[in-house]
Amino acid sequence: MMVDRYSKSVYNIALNFAGNSDDASDITQDIFLKVYNNIEKFHEDGNFKSWLLRLAKNHCIDYWRKNKINKSRVELDDNIHTMAEDIGQKTPEDTIIQKHDAYFLREKLKILPPELRLLIILRDIQGKSYQEIADEFQIPLGTTKSRINRARAKLAKIILSEGKKNGM
Repeated sequence: MMVDRYSKSVYNIALNFAGNSDDASDITQDIFLKVYNNIEKFHEDGNFKSWLLRLAKNHCIDYWRKNKINKSRVELDDNIHTMAEDIGQKTPEDTIIQKHDAYFLREKLKILPPELRLLIILRDIQGKSYQEIADEFQIPLGTTKSRINRARAKLAKIILSEGKKNGM
């Protein structure tokens, strides 16, 4: 079934936009409802996954625009461990530091424009290849690489400016 096959990918995108699992679940359901209501717009000669992810991206961007007033409200979800690698046995201090770093990065990601944020989510958090991303959004590989580079540079600038504000 379509939902079983693609729900994890859609949910991960929604989670990284929303910042908490409850909203991400709601967004995921909304996206699949939108797919159901708009399936006639899908052209059979196209790539369904690309169409679905484009629809998911656009829905998440709309969600972000509607809720950016509340963007400071974030819950640290226990399922956020996708952002850091699991490296064997950890001390409680390591776990706390890892959660703090994941929270810090998620907060800084929220400052990025949605289009750039999605590229970082797909490449650096979900680990998709440049070619997979280019194929999913039907854009040239070179364009994909330059946009991801721009997104990383902008994120680095945000993180560095935060460090200067905090006297680091």
